[in-house]
Amino acid sequence: MAKQIEIQLFLGVRVEMENDRASDDASQHPPEKMRWLYVFAIGLGFFTTGISWGVYNSYLPADFLPTFITGTLQNTIIGAIMVMDNVLALFMQPYISARSDKVRTRFGRRMPFVMIGTPLAAAFFFLIVYGWTILNFWAMFAFLTAFNVSMAFYRAPVVALMPDLVPSVHRSKANGVINLMGGIGSIYAFAIASRIYKLQDPGLAAMFGVGPTQIGPVLAFLSTSIIMVIAVLILYKLVKEPPLPPVDLEKPKEIGIIQAFRLVSLSKEKSARAILAAIFFWFLAYNSIETWFTKYGKEVLGFATADASFLFNGIAVSFVIFAVPAGFAAGKVGRRNAILAGLVIMLVSMTALYFVTDYYVIFGVLAVAGLGWALVNVNSIVMVWEQLGKARLGAGTGLYYAFSTSAAIVGPFVAGVIFDLTTIKLLFPLSIAFLLVALLITLRVKLGEIGDEQKSEVAQ
Repeated sequence: MAKQIEIQLFLGVRVEMENDRASDDASQHPPEKMRWLYVFAIGLGFFTTGISWGVYNSYLPADFLPTFITGTLQNTIIGAIMVMDNVLALFMQPYISARSDKVRTRFGRRMPFVMIGTPLAAAFFFLIVYGWTILNFWAMFAFLTAFNVSMAFYRAPVVALMPDLVPSVHRSKANGVINLMGGIGSIYAFAIASRIYKLQDPGLAAMFGVGPTQIGPVLAFLSTSIIMVIAVLILYKLVKEPPLPPVDLEKPKEIGIIQAFRLVSLSKEKSARAILAAIFFWFLAYNSIETWFTKYGKEVLGFATADASFLFNGIAVSFVIFAVPAGFAAGKVGRRNAILAGLVIMLVSMTALYFVTDYYVIFGVLAVAGLGWALVNVNSIVMVWEQLGKARLGAGTGLYYAFSTSAAIVGPFVAGVIFDLTTIKLLFPLSIAFLLVALLITLRVKLGEIGDEQKSEVAQ
């Protein structure tokens, strides 16, 4: 017998669907196959975050902010500014991601967020450089805050789009592809944008209304914004999200982010809490390094800003190479074991980086660290999805970003304070401490492998 379901949209729109029991059953058991075109196209959404964050984190703490901020507390203030924008993301991303579970539009439930947020983010990203070059600190700060709000609006929904279209058994591999695309964006930021950043052309500078030494940064930010818009247009063209995703009557209903926090906190099964805590600590390590490495290379190793930024290609290129194999590795040894191996590799790499000073050796060690980061990053969010269940993919993505964004807030700021009290030479020992805690917590994770969705109490 047909069952009628009425859905109230967050925009006040009501949509009614006729779901036949037989069609429900069919939709709940899609063919176990990969949709590679969709996966690569969805990866373009993640690509836009990789390219913009790579440029953003390379030049704001090293060049843009020090232009306006000086004194003995410079690192503390810069660290605070680098995380203040993430505070907005912390509150927005989990809410929006969970909210997208309930949205029903003719464009789908995730796509509206992507198509609104990405162009806005690209526009504000370009304006940041004009705040620095010809306006003032407060203009630059306003633009970087607006950029981060726009990023928070679409980042989690574009990630949640993948598990909507990919069966659980293939999600580690698909997440590898998506992270590969984000890694390609990072390569552009560290390899190509760093070369553009060095350009000095009086003619071009006059066209854009800036000085000859400023045209390089302007073009680096402009090219990044243009690529972001092109990428999202391709994503929209290729991915046809179901406008009315079938309601899964056998699984729990969609929930908000507060309910998801409560569900995880009160569950007798501790694996969900453990994996989220581990995510927090390894992102503390990674975000501290990503934010401060260019400044470390400039002040401790004596490299030029653009050259220090270029070094991070070691991680970016390696991540691209190993992102997909990291997903396949999880299918062979398990997701938790793959993450543990990645954490060990990163610990060894960070230890080596504390001692080496040669430019090319540092690049090689960072490449090894990229392998470890691929094993960790590709498989972590997949374990969260597995424990929250299919109806709560947006809520699971929201929890993931709540913890990873919290780390993005705490890590750079705490690191900045520590560096002002001691020295920025402690960058790698600090990251080692965070990674060790993440490793110990990950050992307590028991669920999150393929098929554990059925066993996890959180998913019931």
